[in-house]
Amino acid sequence: MNVLTLVMAIDLAEAVEFADLMRASGEHAREHGARQTLAAAEALLRELHAALTGNSTPLLPAQQAQADSLLPALLELARRLDASQPQQALFAMVLAQALAASLLHQAKRGLQQEAGRSGFFSSNKSKIDACADCLGCAIEVLRTHALGYSSLPPGFWQDCHRLYRYLLDGGWESKTAAGKNDTLGALYRQLLLLGVTASNRLDPARIERLVRLVREGGKHAQLLPLASAVDGNGFIVDLARDAAPRHSSIRGKPGQEHAQLLLGVHRVLQSWEEKSQATPQLDAAAQLEQQLILKLRQELVYPPQRRYLRLHSKSEEFVQLHATLDHCWQALQADSDDTPPPVAQMQVCNMSASGYLLRGQLPTMPLRSGELVLIRRPGRDPFLGVVRWINRHSPCGDTECGIEIVGKNPEAIQVKPVVTYATEQAQNAIRLAANARLNPQDVLVMYGKPYQALRQFEIHQPQGVLPVKATRLLLQTAYYQLINVRAERH
Repeated sequence: MNVLTLVMAIDLAEAVEFADLMRASGEHAREHGARQTLAAAEALLRELHAALTGNSTPLLPAQQAQADSLLPALLELARRLDASQPQQALFAMVLAQALAASLLHQAKRGLQQEAGRSGFFSSNKSKIDACADCLGCAIEVLRTHALGYSSLPPGFWQDCHRLYRYLLDGGWESKTAAGKNDTLGALYRQLLLLGVTASNRLDPARIERLVRLVREGGKHAQLLPLASAVDGNGFIVDLARDAAPRHSSIRGKPGQEHAQLLLGVHRVLQSWEEKSQATPQLDAAAQLEQQLILKLRQELVYPPQRRYLRLHSKSEEFVQLHATLDHCWQALQADSDDTPPPVAQMQVCNMSASGYLLRGQLPTMPLRSGELVLIRRPGRDPFLGVVRWINRHSPCGDTECGIEIVGKNPEAIQVKPVVTYATEQAQNAIRLAANARLNPQDVLVMYGKPYQALRQFEIHQPQGVLPVKATRLLLQTAYYQLINVRAERH
């Protein structure tokens, strides 16, 4: 049997640095229970950093039990705080990533020990259980990094591929570990399937829904030697490289033939389609899942292609970036006496007819797919954009993001629906004036989902109240709606 050699180093230094930044910011979770969970997770992180970084010291049983219980609590906390306190949600996600990495480190250590045993003290059952623990922890690491829009640590995919070769060599692909529902092969296919989805283009709610779909449908994926695959449409898995699978239509470096597999997703898509047809469209969650299935069916068969030519910046150009509607609104209030909202300096890497690729350090800025941003270029009019995709290279390192331009010269206003409670206050919103190229009508950018066809709103401005009527829903993200409006005649 092949000797199993896994990457055993672990580095939690950047997670600790991020925790230090959060302490320095002075912001805390408003809920008492949330503060307790974050404090307990931060204390455990510092313990693990002191014990684990750079070596293979095992977790103490109490530490492992605490990490096991805190991980789901942190993920739930990140989900709950995503809309109200996105910075605290990001902190919870960074802590969850660190704990997931620690648990995977412990699982790999246990597997390495089991793989090294032979003879009388060797047991296939214990090796199968250790493989399942390792794959389960790897899925959690991938899940937390997807939710945090973060790059995976070096060696992650290499270890996953080595583990698969090890269980193949043992003839355990169809074996099921004690207490598990899926075979070892099914767990590995779930891992691969989650790795090929463009989760950095989804908001956290859709990422969680994606993880559920992958857990349900991943077992239907096919994994065959590339050389013997009849249908070449799928994803190429190179077991010799530290990389996620790539679509067969994307050109890559030639690899060793015996180390290349093809991940077929046709049966996965079929199982999702059957589930979608069997689910009545009664609630928002079911509709969200069906929309996601349609998106996955398109992207897994035909990966997204660039629509516009990219122009690379020839010089180092930097822009100012504000995130979230409230912070954009505050930044647009030139005469405001309030504390200025958080701002990040981002480098323009390239630009196209539809937007920009930006790179910079914004460790505690709550940037998410679907988030609203205000961008100011020196000597240019400000414009409003929506984050289309994100990649955080590390908790405190550079972040890359793709921004789609939705309008120029935004104006901070207040808006109130005409049909509402008498005590309801006007809410902060942003207006984009009609533009021949981008928007033929004025646009209101508002929190939530206030749009209804022909719904009337009042725009409160220094000149008075301007009545408008909604004509079209221009764009919907997880957090905002962009609504075309026209002025009402008196």
